[in-house]
Amino acid sequence: MGFRLELLPRWLRDMAPLVFWMLLIFVLSAQSRLIKIEDAADEKIFYKTAHFVAYAVLAWLWWRALAPQRQVAWPVLLLAFALAALYGISDEIHQLFVPGRHGQVADVLFDAAGAWAMILLIRRINWLRTWPDSLNLPWWGRLKREV
Repeated sequence: MGFRLELLPRWLRDMAPLVFWMLLIFVLSAQSRLIKIEDAADEKIFYKTAHFVAYAVLAWLWWRALAPQRQVAWPVLLLAFALAALYGISDEIHQLFVPGRHGQVADVLFDAAGAWAMILLIRRINWLRTWPDSLNLPWWGRLKREV
């Protein structure tokens, strides 16, 4: 018998990952510099890609928190997008107060683009709607028996 994620309480399954991801974004944004990349073009590509991916994940987590039945109705998806984009705006405002950092409209656009891409992917790709709920982790049953 394996562990089934959908048996966890909703706050742990859907809300805790969302809060964790938002805290991670906040903590990383509070750093003066994350990494130094020698080539300016490579550095720009790295950071813009990081913005895109981080906010795509954030939109997915918002959708999971807002849609416990995993519905893909546009109102829920648009709310998840809006909340992720608003967090991107607040993150850039936050960076205005961090020494060595500065908020950029371009970063907000990359954040919103990542969030929007994820919304479109949620509509089209089934496993994004079912993962990780569909996981059956056989090791969990052994772990519970050993304790």
